[in-house]
Amino acid sequence: MKSFKNLFNLLLIATLIFTSCTNDDDVLDKQLSLNPKNISEILSETTDLSTLAGAIETASLTETLKSTTTYTVFAPNNVAFSSIDTSALSSEELTNVLLNHVLSTTTPDFTSTMVSGYLKTLATGPDGNNLSIFTNASGDIAINGMANLVDGATDMGATNGIVHVVDNVLLLPTLADHVLANPEYSILAEALEKADLVDTLNGTDLFTVFAPNNMAFEKFMMDVEAAFGWTSLDDIPVDILTEVLLYHVLSGSNLVSSDALGTAQTTVQGEGFSINDDASIDDTSYTNATINLTDVQSINGVMHGVDKVLLPNTVFQEILDRTLNVVERCNDKGFTSFTAAIEKVGLTSQVSTDQLTAFAPNNGAFTTFFLTINNFDSLDDFDTPEELEILKRLVEYHLHAGTLLASGLTPGMSIETLQGDSFTFDDVAMSFEPSHANAPAATIVNSNIGANNGVIHEIDNVLVSDNDAVALGYPLPPSGAAVYGYEIYDDALNPAFWIGGWTAPDFASTDQVKSGVYSIRVDYVGDDGFQIGGSGEDLTQYTTVNAAFYSENGTSVTFILNEQWGSGQTVSIPAGEWTNVSIPITNISNGTTVLDQFVIRDASLSANTLYIDEVGLDVTYEAAIPTFNYEVYTENNLNADWIGGWTTPVFDDTSNPSTGIFSIRNVMVADSGFQLGGTNIDLTAYTVVKFSIYCDDTTTFKLVLNEQWDGYVINPTAGQWNHYTVPLADALYGTTSYTQFVIQEIGGNDVVAFIDDIGFD
Repeated sequence: MKSFKNLFNLLLIATLIFTSCTNDDDVLDKQLSLNPKNISEILSETTDLSTLAGAIETASLTETLKSTTTYTVFAPNNVAFSSIDTSALSSEELTNVLLNHVLSTTTPDFTSTMVSGYLKTLATGPDGNNLSIFTNASGDIAINGMANLVDGATDMGATNGIVHVVDNVLLLPTLADHVLANPEYSILAEALEKADLVDTLNGTDLFTVFAPNNMAFEKFMMDVEAAFGWTSLDDIPVDILTEVLLYHVLSGSNLVSSDALGTAQTTVQGEGFSINDDASIDDTSYTNATINLTDVQSINGVMHGVDKVLLPNTVFQEILDRTLNVVERCNDKGFTSFTAAIEKVGLTSQVSTDQLTAFAPNNGAFTTFFLTINNFDSLDDFDTPEELEILKRLVEYHLHAGTLLASGLTPGMSIETLQGDSFTFDDVAMSFEPSHANAPAATIVNSNIGANNGVIHEIDNVLVSDNDAVALGYPLPPSGAAVYGYEIYDDALNPAFWIGGWTAPDFASTDQVKSGVYSIRVDYVGDDGFQIGGSGEDLTQYTTVNAAFYSENGTSVTFILNEQWGSGQTVSIPAGEWTNVSIPITNISNGTTVLDQFVIRDASLSANTLYIDEVGLDVTYEAAIPTFNYEVYTENNLNADWIGGWTTPVFDDTSNPSTGIFSIRNVMVADSGFQLGGTNIDLTAYTVVKFSIYCDDTTTFKLVLNEQWDGYVINPTAGQWNHYTVPLADALYGTTSYTQFVIQEIGGNDVVAFIDDIGFD
């Protein structure tokens, strides 16, 4: 008897040990051994699940839940169904709602093994994709933020799975439901609420949402606090918050991860981003986001998680406006030649701290500038103290003390610079006119680029002051330079024009150039055309359309205006030389009066390359600056031993040149004269003296050489330039050494006279 009792105790201990080691599968096996039922039978025989069982029967899902497939079912009890009206659902909707409670699993999902995360239900959404379900196991298990497990009614084993009773019906989840259900997106949920976007993501419209998690939002809040002082979502203006959130949303799209990689997307906010093959997102900021959660399917779209708040350019630029100074902001925008010049002349600290407006030439502007000036080829060429001072003055000519926004620019406004000289704003062309008349205006490319100590306006040319032009070696106009009634192209296309796609012109070709730095290269294949248009210029103000052409082998082209294809005019272009072409507008406009389109069409019907330059309306050419065997004066170049005191001539006057941009201005009282001392050259080597004179008033002058006061009398026509070639024999009276040159007023009038282009041949 004692031995039997000991054996019983050993068996009892072994049983207890075995029972304590059983897992959920053992429990399920025990349940099934005692009461083997499938899921449909459990639902129909459980009193508290009778409403669910009836709905499953109505939806013809009873047989499905009897099958041998393994399912996990979250079964709403009768109280849960009392809060919804299933009769309002169509049979398809009811079936889908019921299937949203069913998971097809390899093994049953016991409560002890549930973790926080996403699973797929048998319900379907857009494109037939299975809807996602979120289980939150951080405390009491919750499903989709809608339902909780009912105590004592979980882990109900069946022959084909397991049943957990829940206290609410799991309606088909929307995008908003999924954001609200997952505590990892609680800050996003708060932001959506503040931006009044929850109802949008609860609606029937289809969206794809890239959802930043809480860590992403915390980093975003650090950035906006540094830039704007905003410490909470409440501090962020609703319009900015809304703009940021809408940049995470694609409209009309259910973009799953397998289709997203390697694509560019446009957001509801209006700007776009790229999704790279490595599942990173390239927004407008400098740091990419990573997709760390994919394909959370809702009934109205799909959600992907990201580890960074995506920034549209508008918001990102505002952040940079507040956090970067003028130098840093110029570098950020790529104006590195300008900032290199600032650094080279020791202005970095001042430009980084003083309140300034920078008119920043972009890098292309500096490239053109160094191709144009004669004394320096690059920033590296400024190396002596004197040269660095020239560069400093050039930089300072682009800086204005204080903040001047584009809205503060007024027509004809003179803008004072740190250099001391000023430039003028042209509100029609949206450009700045430098004080050096021969230098080009600079057009505004981008305005109001913010910085924490001012503002930056990007411009497309380097501005040149009259004070610095000579030191920089800014060239005088070339002989025969084009003068435009309306400029269409001269080194750059007028920004008022659009470019047609008929050919692919190169607007910065240096292969063949008539004037300046660039020309337009067009490669014709035959019967195609170079096409621009859209300026809207009033043609009634002009008489001709002009262009210069170069063709290596010769060709012919047709000028066409404003789609008037039947009114084109064809001209021949000879081989190997630049040819100026002028076409009367009335010949090709067919009565149209606004410049909407301009075409230079190939008329040769063969492949050829054409170079085009100096395109405009009413193009004329400055008279060629003459050359002399012995030059006395051209273009502010004076060759004289001394300047007489009879008058006070101005040798660099730009108000009325005969050629180029300079002439000599003389205010003469009656019987006074303009006088230069000669250089004692032997005049027997020359036959004539040449000069040009202009006077608004009718009077008489005398040319006097070498004190021979009998001189040579001239009577120029008032109001125009008069050009004279005088035989030396008529003025020298036997003298042979050049000692003096005089233009004397002898008509008894007080006059202003302009003299230009003096020399001996």
